[in-house]
Amino acid sequence: MAVQIERIRKDIDFINKFNASPERGITRQTFSKEYQAAVDYVVKELKYIGTEISYCRGGNIKARLPGTDGNAPAVMMGSHLDTVVHGGRFDGVVGVVTALEAARVITEQKIAHRLPIDVVVFAEEEGSRFNWGLLGSSIWTGQLDHSRLENIKDSGGVTYPEATARAGFEVSDESMLEPEKLRAMLEVHIEQGAVLEKKGCRIGLVEAIAGIKHFDITITGRADHAGTTPMDARADALQAAARIIASVEDIAQEIGAHTVATVGRIACEPGQSNVIPGIVRFSLDVRNPDETVLNSAITTINQTVKDICDNRHLGFEITPLGSVQPVSLSGEIVDLMEEKAREKNIRSLRIVSGAGHDTALFAELAAAGMIFVPSANGRSHCPEEFTRLEDIGLGCEVLLSTVTALAA
Repeated sequence: MAVQIERIRKDIDFINKFNASPERGITRQTFSKEYQAAVDYVVKELKYIGTEISYCRGGNIKARLPGTDGNAPAVMMGSHLDTVVHGGRFDGVVGVVTALEAARVITEQKIAHRLPIDVVVFAEEEGSRFNWGLLGSSIWTGQLDHSRLENIKDSGGVTYPEATARAGFEVSDESMLEPEKLRAMLEVHIEQGAVLEKKGCRIGLVEAIAGIKHFDITITGRADHAGTTPMDARADALQAAARIIASVEDIAQEIGAHTVATVGRIACEPGQSNVIPGIVRFSLDVRNPDETVLNSAITTINQTVKDICDNRHLGFEITPLGSVQPVSLSGEIVDLMEEKAREKNIRSLRIVSGAGHDTALFAELAAAGMIFVPSANGRSHCPEEFTRLEDIGLGCEVLLSTVTALAA
């Protein structure tokens, strides 16, 4: 059941032609013209092998290879095509093209399968346009109420439903994903870390995925003249924000136990060199594979925000955005993937993911599993992101063997 690496290379190269930031990494935001062109390419390739295409709620796409049992639950595989701004060529794309290639091989070699096999493309995994990670899969799995979408907007004020409509995405399947419809969900992904490379392993078998909590924090002070307002009479929102942001790093290090916390975006108003900042808004991303530790970190950070703002007589607001609970993936799937890797003499390693993935949302619905392939120097979410084509091919081989075993 050998996959064709040259086809995978062609898929990756073609998809990454659709890029809003040439020479500065890959930028492909959900429902942008670049995103739609990438989706159209994948859909065309899936139609060519005879899959049944469905445009599903939340902006997600499903392509089905029907099984011999029309009432059986499906085995899903896939990932996402959206990127962070100035990101890399492989994040998400590897999961889509390996699922596409596995479906090609199943079709070409007429591999019998009782269960349906679905190739899926999830929308807005990164959250780089609408500031809500795993958005498409959250809607599809019912973890985000559809009525809330009108309040989810991009930086230009365009709501998620408006963006979907402008992209010409018309839902053909309004149904939710439910346990009785799913046998398993599998995703191949780059590791986005350096563990596999350091250990000399070609495949990672993901046992658990860290929980993630996203917040927007707003500090409200008072804008004043930078030259005429004495230092002891200021209500400087940026000074408070700076102290909070510095504390975030300290808190994560003190709690330890795999805790990471990041402030990746900050905006200051009015943003003038001669005006004391009156309002500062910044993001907060906190992660840990243990829910108790994750919540402890959030509680400590929230108290720090309050203490610093109260001491400076400033207002503050902490707005929760998307969140994903820490999850353990299917032991059955990990064991099966390990068996398939061993049969192919591929050295594998059981691993925990510190990054969030759509597959995390499927753990309560079905047996969920992830296959990691090495990231060079652990780099990801940047133009330097790189994974060897040979490793992607091995990931696809393990995916294909696992999917066909589950769907038999």
